[in-house]
Amino acid sequence: MLKAALDLFSAQNYSTVTIKDIASAIGVNASLVHYYFGSKEELFLRVVEATANEAFQTFEAIRNNAVSPREVISLWIENHILQFELMQKLIKISLDYATTHNRSDRIDEAIGRFYDIEAEVLGNALRVGMEQGIFETRNVDEVITFISTFLDGSLIRQAILPRRFDKAAAIHYLHTIVLDRLQVAG
Repeated sequence: MLKAALDLFSAQNYSTVTIKDIASAIGVNASLVHYYFGSKEELFLRVVEATANEAFQTFEAIRNNAVSPREVISLWIENHILQFELMQKLIKISLDYATTHNRSDRIDEAIGRFYDIEAEVLGNALRVGMEQGIFETRNVDEVITFISTFLDGSLIRQAILPRRFDKAAAIHYLHTIVLDRLQVAG
């Protein structure tokens, strides 16, 4: 149910997708969807949480093999290529939701948690790298914001210019720029 809802929310938008649409897409009665989720808002919240969790599970599986702060940052950035379609759906539904008039604190918090975890993962790697002398001392929050903003922008640009934007090349270039800029000179 959550995957079908994600697909509909990302292909259309939060405001126009109905419980009936989701039920129809998976071949069940709308009352069954209402039974499990209670409301479209609750279903949307669960979709956001499940999508973010899926992206983090893949990253965690990869990160468990990382041995250095440099690898953690590399894996975070590269995971956006591996999980591009999923991440793009998450950004689409988040952006669409952000423009609705019926915002919910719970949904805002669920979307915000994605960025909080991103900041924690990148921030920890940056601080450890600086402490170990692997990275130059930089403003951690600015580096996190730069990486996050570029990745979000890549997801959006690919949606706008699907045949004219090479997402993998752009994200690989981000990877190169960030790690080159962080590297201790010498």
